[in-house]
Amino acid sequence: MALGLHKNGLLYIGNIVYWLSFGIPIITFIWMSWVFSIYTIQFDDNYLSFGYKGWGVQLTNSEIISAKVVEIRWIKWGGVGWRLKGLKNIGYIVKSGPGVEILTTRKDRSYTFNCNDPQALINELHEAGINIENDSAV
Repeated sequence: MALGLHKNGLLYIGNIVYWLSFGIPIITFIWMSWVFSIYTIQFDDNYLSFGYKGWGVQLTNSEIISAKVVEIRWIKWGGVGWRLKGLKNIGYIVKSGPGVEILTTRKDRSYTFNCNDPQALINELHEAGINIENDSAV
């Protein structure tokens, strides 16, 4: 039996409803599992990239105004994942704990993301000439 066709070849509403009810949510779940499966942070002295596979951010050094180590509390962000606090604060939150907040020239947005060793990243950013601010809790 083909999608949406009855054995006599006529369009069968039951099959269409079935695929709309279950097929689309399953495909969406598979896509989200893939997107949120890998979380990376990379800095190569010219570009800082961070985020989830297929849903990340890449910033040049000239776009970064400042950086600081922060203590992230996921409850203040309303959960984990890609989070918004207004339109200016975007979080890539995977857990409560240490992280980095980057203030950028892109629409004056700030990006906050978890990092296992935020001080090492901050040191690398400082060596690349990026302004470093004092720690805070987010």
